[in-house]
Amino acid sequence: MLRSVRVSLLGCALALPLFACDEDTPEVDLVKLRADLDAAQAELKETQAAHAAKASDDGCAKQLEAAQASLAEVEAKVEAQAAQIAELEGAKGNLEGQLVAKEAALEAVKALQDQLSKSLVEEVETGDIRVSQRHGYLVIDVSDKVLFAVGEAELSERGQKVIAKLAESLKSLPDKSVFQVGGHTDNQPIKSEEVKAKFPTNWELSAARATNVVRFLEESSGIPGERLVAAGFSQFRPVAANNKEKSRAKNRRIEIALLPPRPK
Repeated sequence: MLRSVRVSLLGCALALPLFACDEDTPEVDLVKLRADLDAAQAELKETQAAHAAKASDDGCAKQLEAAQASLAEVEAKVEAQAAQIAELEGAKGNLEGQLVAKEAALEAVKALQDQLSKSLVEEVETGDIRVSQRHGYLVIDVSDKVLFAVGEAELSERGQKVIAKLAESLKSLPDKSVFQVGGHTDNQPIKSEEVKAKFPTNWELSAARATNVVRFLEESSGIPGERLVAAGFSQFRPVAANNKEKSRAKNRRIEIALLPPRPK
């Protein structure tokens, strides 16, 4: 369009001197030429304005497209941050719940220690009975020498008295909790042929001791059987190294762990 306008203007400019030199040529209508020139210039301006507007529109479209892309990026970041905040809030809630549970467990440990300190003073003071929290569970460790004769699984007279007193404290713990009674030994193999005849390995000895404690808790102390579990662990759950006699003595034990109620 611009090219055609320029050609028209050039033609008009060249035509003027030619007509002026020819005496036989009629007089040129200058008014009409000026009008045509003005119209061509006006059309040129309109065309330039249209091109400028189009260029402006194209620029705005590109800016709008860039702005929309930036907005989408910001929205994605906001969504990611919102998800992260929700995750952190959930983690905070879990940690708070765990803290409350640990505080409650520590209170239960302290309360049980206080009870046992009053009823089993000698055993608690000598460390033959220990109350602790292990793997999230309340645990009572009782030394084997308090409960059994060497190489035996039957509760001694003293052992029966200790378990009877211990049972009274267990009954004060949350209702429907399950008591897992675990028998544990050190890593020394059974050497006595007399003992071997009854308990070939530490597996049989640990399981028999746990079973006899469970039976006493049920039959003599009135703890329901559905709340009791007997388990033999042999030498494989030590609480101390087995390299010295004093450490091995800690591993020879009956462990009573308070487990959560069984699902129905």
